Amino acid sequence: MLAALLSPLPGLAQADTTGLTLAEADKRLLEANPAILQARAAVAGARAGIDMAGAHPNPQLSVGVTSTDPGARHSGGYWKRPTDNVLRMDQLFERGDKRELRLQAAGSNLSASTAELANTIRLARIELANAWLDLRAAREIRRIADENATLARRASEAAELRGKAGDLAGMDVARFSADAARVANDALQAELDLARARIALALLLGQRDAPDSLNTSDDWPGPEAAPTPAAGGENSAERPDILAARRRVEQAGALRELARAQRSRDVSIGVQYEHVPANSNSNTSESSYGLSVSVPLLLGNDYRGDIARSEADYTAAEQQLSATRAFVSSEKTRLGAEYAARQSRYQRVAEIVLPAAERAGRGADIAIQKGGMSLTDYLDTQRSLRAARIEAIQARADLARAALLLRLAGDTP
Repeated sequence: MLAALLSPLPGLAQADTTGLTLAEADKRLLEANPAILQARAAVAGARAGIDMAGAHPNPQLSVGVTSTDPGARHSGGYWKRPTDNVLRMDQLFERGDKRELRLQAAGSNLSASTAELANTIRLARIELANAWLDLRAAREIRRIADENATLARRASEAAELRGKAGDLAGMDVARFSADAARVANDALQAELDLARARIALALLLGQRDAPDSLNTSDDWPGPEAAPTPAAGGENSAERPDILAARRRVEQAGALRELARAQRSRDVSIGVQYEHVPANSNSNTSESSYGLSVSVPLLLGNDYRGDIARSEADYTAAEQQLSATRAFVSSEKTRLGAEYAARQSRYQRVAEIVLPAAERAGRGADIAIQKGGMSLTDYLDTQRSLRAARIEAIQARADLARAALLLRLAGDTP
């Protein structure tokens, strides 16, 4: 039984040597992440909105006939028919700088959409860091859980042999069997967690790779692995979510002014040509020209509802900007505190807990060979060692996660 416990576990201690680094995963994220692709489409739509906002009103051409006499005889072409032929063109001229205000609002919308794209990339990178580190930790935990399960199974098989030989009580044999089943369940849960981590990473990367084929490299990324958030291609030190909120305020301001400008009456100018062919009253055809100017009368709608709505939208945009600034400030403070706590925890685990468990494990190996430790105590020591190793992996992953998130929040550890 002692030989079964102390013999090496082939294949389980070997870690994967190749896998997806965080930098490689980031490249795939930018190419295939659904949220990023949608945000890019929104930027393309906002860019098209500038052309729409800058368009001038189209002229309107009208062709009609009046004074038609169905009983009259006629001969010849269209212009000799017994009808008055009218050709008219109307052109609307906007007043109140409406076109300039539309262009201003569309430009602010494009800037906001660009900043929102940058913020979407930042948020996707946060999810990527979490998913990548979850998969990295799940690989190590699965390996240790498999080692635990193999060790417990060997111990259970050896205990059954000793029980059949009469060297071990039946209660102890049952205890080893129950312990092996519990550890096997832990290994199964670790395998399930690994599968979930792979699926989560595959979803972020647009499912271009099968989840089972995804793996991570063995390195633990430092904070420099996360790019600092950029302000959507603009020369600004602001975080993209703050910049987007500020651009939305500018857009709401332009739309508010545009709503007020609706009270500036647009002028429509029309020119008209009328042709009257020869008839019983006149032997010659006649032509006449006309000019008209029309303006709307604000009797039924004075746009007060549009103006009130635009005021409310502007106030909401200002409140959103204030809320975003407050959130960013509190987020940086929270992530800074989390990083300090994760760093302290990892140092204690790496410098105190894990070395103590390693020393206890080596001492237990020597003691059980010399008969100075019971088998039960030896197994407990080995489980404590593996639990310490799992805790060290989790602490290392949490530290890397805190550093990456702090950098993506616009701060440095």
